Amino acid sequence: MKARTIVVALFIVASLLMAPGCAEKSFRETPAVKVIQGHASAVVNIRTENVIDLKEHPYWGRYGEQLDSILKQYYGDDYSEGKLKLKSLGSGVIVSNEGLIVTNAHVVEKANNVYVVLNDGTVLKAKVIEKSEEDDLALVRTEEPLQVQPAPFACAKDIMTGETVIAIGNPFGFENSITLGVISGIDRSFKNQQCDYSCSGLLQTDASINPGNSGGALFNLDGELVGINLAVYAGAQNIGFAIPVNRIKKLIETHQ
Repeated sequence: MKARTIVVALFIVASLLMAPGCAEKSFRETPAVKVIQGHASAVVNIRTENVIDLKEHPYWGRYGEQLDSILKQYYGDDYSEGKLKLKSLGSGVIVSNEGLIVTNAHVVEKANNVYVVLNDGTVLKAKVIEKSEEDDLALVRTEEPLQVQPAPFACAKDIMTGETVIAIGNPFGFENSITLGVISGIDRSFKNQQCDYSCSGLLQTDASINPGNSGGALFNLDGELVGINLAVYAGAQNIGFAIPVNRIKKLIETHQ
């Protein structure tokens, strides 16, 4: 009877250990999952507002009264008394607990107001403190320190073609969206509408990058920041570009 009781107990324990979701370790917990769990909170949403005073336009005096009701109906709360508030979305990466965040220059271009939305939904006012139009990079700082672990930097010289990378950003406003790929090429050049110059020295990746991903992070499997996502090649599939980490370091050193 005693032996039978022991067998039943062992059977129950074995059943619990084999039950779905009860295993201590799982093959699903890949290196990519560990990077996301450890560093996704360093990627933020950048929201900008650009206020345009339409009354300054020479034709406002003649047509303003007619346009006022039309614009109010079309833009709703984003329009008031001749002032139009244009909003845009992008991404950024926390690089210092002091509130320092790196993003693309074109994300904050001409913005009157900049807001940072943290992973937990907290919204903080921020301001642009440094820009490099040549590299399409910008630094913004929040008005208060951040209690979030900043993204560690990779060594630019160690980046390898073919290594797995993880892109984290806010495409179309979907916070902390994840895509995986590889480094498809190093020291690439391309030109598109987001660059008034020929962007060069870039990392090429097949990790999907969409509108809103700009300024987001490109991590390696060690959880190190290898680049800032820039843009996708128009008309192509899975050809994206990121600004390498050495240029981010250079911008931070310039500010300091």
